Amino acid sequence: MIPEKNPFVQADGAKPTCMQMLQLILDDEASEEQRLYFKNHMDSCMPCFKSYSLDSAIKQLLKSRCCNDSVPPGLIEEIKFQINQNTAS
Repeated sequence: MIPEKNPFVQADGAKPTCMQMLQLILDDEASEEQRLYFKNHMDSCMPCFKSYSLDSAIKQLLKSRCCNDSVPPGLIEEIKFQINQNTAS
């Protein structure tokens, strides 16, 4: 069942960005309804699909290499920045 309304929308009507939705998903803070909505959203949003794949892979790699400790804040963003810098060259 595909949710008709965006379950990520705040009580005040504020709509989250794709990145905000993605972070809730990756941080395991999204409800099942939000997960389903985002999965369907990724089917039609290539930037979200690519970001999810990259962010998920980075998070899993860091988690496995950091002895399952939490990843330091900003580290994932720094790694993504470095990857983008190297692929842009």
